[in-house]
Amino acid sequence: MDKHDGGSQHSGHRIYRRSQIRAWLRNIVVLPLAALSACVSVHYPRPGPSITPRAGETLVFGRLRFWYDGSEFFPWERQLVPTAAGLPAERHLWLLRLGRRAASAELHPDEDGTLAVWLAPADYALLGSTRAKPSGFGAVEVVALMRVPAGKVAAYAGELSMRAEKNPEGGHASYSEFGVKSVDVQPIEIARATFEQRLGRLPESPVVAPWCAGNDLPAFDDPGLADRARLLLDRGCPAVR
Repeated sequence: MDKHDGGSQHSGHRIYRRSQIRAWLRNIVVLPLAALSACVSVHYPRPGPSITPRAGETLVFGRLRFWYDGSEFFPWERQLVPTAAGLPAERHLWLLRLGRRAASAELHPDEDGTLAVWLAPADYALLGSTRAKPSGFGAVEVVALMRVPAGKVAAYAGELSMRAEKNPEGGHASYSEFGVKSVDVQPIEIARATFEQRLGRLPESPVVAPWCAGNDLPAFDDPGLADRARLLLDRGCPAVR
């Protein structure tokens, strides 16, 4: 075999390997994540007088907010308000644990987007789609990243806002279905008080562990998703541009 043939063979192996990785990434949320060899355990706290810590887990809380063409909408409302009629309001979210072939069942925040879940300490990607059973290239996007700290009862992730704009010529002006992402972090005293009014008293002050969002997030079909995401989180997530 000459050098040209050997190079072609190695190139073919690389292309085949990349296609395998992309196929796995595209299929990771099909059927909704039931085909994975492992899953991310997600538990929702129940309202009560106080929060009881869970061994090996951290209670992550915050809020998810959505806008379309300047109007805020609430994907988890049982009935959309009349002014939201016609908005592309369907949104679906999952958590992917980076470095493992593991993802959560679909997340179910409260109707106003408030989210509180118990998670094992690790790095995660928040995945989003406008379809409950996404399939095909580009059907899923990385909405944000998160690093859940160890040894803490609770961590405040802030408010993750997603703003998509309508193109007057049709379609979306935003580069993605979920639009431009931004993170707003309230003073921890206010965030804690708001949480405790809903779910119960925390035994200690939560730490701040905000969502990582912005233009530098890796694409869902990026074979280097986990490595690139960890690098961003290690750097403290550059400011959203």
